[in-house]
Amino acid sequence: MRWWIKARRAHTVLPGLFVPFALLALLWQDTELDLPSFLSGTLPAPISALTPLLLCSALALCLDSRLPAAEETATRPVVWMDVALVLATVLGALLTGFLARALGSVYTGPGLGRDTAFLVGLMLLVRSVAGSRAVLAPVAWGFVVLFLGRGPGGHVHFWTVLFRPLADPVAATAAFLALASGLAALLARPGTPTEK
Repeated sequence: MRWWIKARRAHTVLPGLFVPFALLALLWQDTELDLPSFLSGTLPAPISALTPLLLCSALALCLDSRLPAAEETATRPVVWMDVALVLATVLGALLTGFLARALGSVYTGPGLGRDTAFLVGLMLLVRSVAGSRAVLAPVAWGFVVLFLGRGPGGHVHFWTVLFRPLADPVAATAAFLALASGLAALLARPGTPTEK
């Protein structure tokens, strides 16, 4: 267990990015920025919706920090430890969102956990095919949502997941399916395609 934590750098990388993630989510809460959109000009968007990118990059770095030879011969279920790491990170994001909600945030709340689950699942799916380059997938999704995610009247499209209302069942289902699919991809292919 100790070598896995050191190999994954879970004791340094995750806390190092989770603390800023939590602070930004709690400080920014419902702060909005006027961001450009190709379809509807400039529209306000909650900046806290982009904070899950910090956790996605931390998880990607942790999962890519591997000792392939030692892990192939390990008696402990290393891949299940990785799954637990992912779930603990998403749960931490959800709890941070609930804390922000208790402090008065309208947007952040459970939406922070939902968005984190979606982006982490997306990153894990792309990781099973593209390896360490998968860290760019959540960032690319964020840009697609920012520039193309709103219609002419400012309506947020259903496929974006980010910026959707908290009670949106489509966004919640998409986040659940993305995370479940990403975890299945991690179980099926724990290493990266570049490993030999």
